[in-house]
Amino acid sequence: MKRINYLLFILILSCIKPPLAFAKDILELQAAQLQSIGEKIYHNETGSNPEHLIAWNNGEAFASLGLGHFIWFPKDIESPFTETFPSLLQYLQAQNVAIPAWLRQQQYCPWQTKQNFMDAKNSNEMQELRSLLASTFEHQVAFIHQRMQRSLPLMLAEVDNPETQGLVTKRFQALATTELGMYSLVDYVNFKGEGIALTERYNNQGWGLLQVLLNMQLDTQNQHLAFTQACVAMLTRRVKNSPQKQVEQNWLLGWRKRCGTYSNIG
Repeated sequence: MKRINYLLFILILSCIKPPLAFAKDILELQAAQLQSIGEKIYHNETGSNPEHLIAWNNGEAFASLGLGHFIWFPKDIESPFTETFPSLLQYLQAQNVAIPAWLRQQQYCPWQTKQNFMDAKNSNEMQELRSLLASTFEHQVAFIHQRMQRSLPLMLAEVDNPETQGLVTKRFQALATTELGMYSLVDYVNFKGEGIALTERYNNQGWGLLQVLLNMQLDTQNQHLAFTQACVAMLTRRVKNSPQKQVEQNWLLGWRKRCGTYSNIG
C-alpha cells in the first residue's frame, strides 16, 4: 500500500461541485471559535499536556505531532493511514512561520522507530520541534479547520447516488450550523479522516466522516446524539475488522469517550 498524503486530496477540489447549494460562509469561524475548538482537540489528543505534543503511540510505526497529533512517517514505512504532518509544515511556511532549517529539508521523520524517537527526546532537533509545535497552536487549528472545510466535496465525489449525496450534504450542513456540530466535524475529520481513502478501510469498510454521516440514525430527534452513536458504531466496527484487533481494542474506550463530547454526554 502506498501512503496517502493529504495534499493529494485537495488537488481535485476545483473540479468537484456539490449537488446541493451549500453556504460556504457557515463553515467560517471567528478566532474565538477556532480557539475553543483548538483547546478541545488539544485536550482530546494530549490531555492538554504539552509533553504529549510529541508522541509515538504504542502499536504504531510513526510519530504523532502537535495539538492534532499529525502523522509523520519514517522513510520506507508503509501505512494505510493519511500522513498530515508534512502538509502542516507546508501550511506553516505558507503562513510565513519560521521553520528550523533541518525540518524544512526533512521529508521523512528522522527517527525510524519508537526507541530511536525516545532516545532523541533531549536532542536539539527534538527541542526545536517541540518549540515550533508549542508556539503555533493558532496555525495548527486553522490547518485542521481548513481540512474540514474541504471535506464535503471530497466525500461527495465518492458517492454516486444523487439522493445519497443530498443526504450527506444535508447532515453535514445541519451539524455545521451549530457550535457543537462544528466542533464535532472539525475534530472527527482530524481524528479519523474524511472516509475517502481506500487504504483507510478494514474488510473494505471505512470509519471516516463519510461513513459516520451515512450511518446516522435520526429517529432520536437529536442530531448530535445520532452523530455520536454513528461515530461509536463505525469505530467499533473498525476494531472488529482490524488486523491488529487486540491493539485497537485498547484504544476503543478512549475513542468512545471522545465521541461522547460530540453530544455533551462524555
